[in-house]
Amino acid sequence: MSDSGNVYISRGRSLADFNAKFGNRIVENALRDALASHESVRLLEIGCGEGRVLMELRKLFPSIEIHGINKKPWPAMTGQKNLMDTAVKYRIFSTEEARKVALPILHFYDATRLRFPDHSFDVVISQVSIYQFKRKDLLFKEVWRVLRKGGRAFLHIDSMYEGYPDVLNQETPRFVIYKEEKLYPFKRFIKEVREKDYNITCKIAFGKQRDDENLKRTCMVMHKNIDTELHLDLTFDELSSFDISALGKIFNGDKIVGYRSVYQLSRAE
Repeated sequence: MSDSGNVYISRGRSLADFNAKFGNRIVENALRDALASHESVRLLEIGCGEGRVLMELRKLFPSIEIHGINKKPWPAMTGQKNLMDTAVKYRIFSTEEARKVALPILHFYDATRLRFPDHSFDVVISQVSIYQFKRKDLLFKEVWRVLRKGGRAFLHIDSMYEGYPDVLNQETPRFVIYKEEKLYPFKRFIKEVREKDYNITCKIAFGKQRDDENLKRTCMVMHKNIDTELHLDLTFDELSSFDISALGKIFNGDKIVGYRSVYQLSRAE
């Protein structure tokens, strides 16, 4: 899938693509910080696609344990053998090298229920997948749960183009919050979560995609500072939520996809 939620022929997003969203070498720096503090370091990518980022990180950090999750396999990604194909395709490793490296561990299931114990990972990343989840709130809580204290998560939440149809013309068209029957901006919501002592920040910025400067991305960074459950105080509105692809809307020549998840803020903060 592409950054904007439009149909995209490749799932080979690179580490450079990820850093362009969050900041120069942000994942590498987080892993180096973790390695300076712990002998054993673990990373998880949610929505790892073809595994290009996983294999780039394997080359940079031979000693860390790397996991990737996709909801389900497809012909280009059925298991670890495909990771070797990805590494050779993108010239990360030669064929001979790819056969010798410790391949990342792949999982295929819905990441809203992560099958890992609490405090399992030092770094969690997700580049272009969260907009597809129905229950994004559950995913956020799970990411927080599996982070080790001091661990960090870098999550690309959503993207939108100026010119989207009215129902999607919001800063996060696939993560919609209402408070007292009024739209409540995602960035303001994250600010209030932070005020409850969770070290979570939100960044919204324009960036180029296919030479288009009208793309706005929303990204979130978690830095786990307290060992408590993440309380978001959101109630999922099943009736108002739907799969956007069912609309059949076309923008810039591509079908708009993803899941529009609607929430009510449960109580005054």
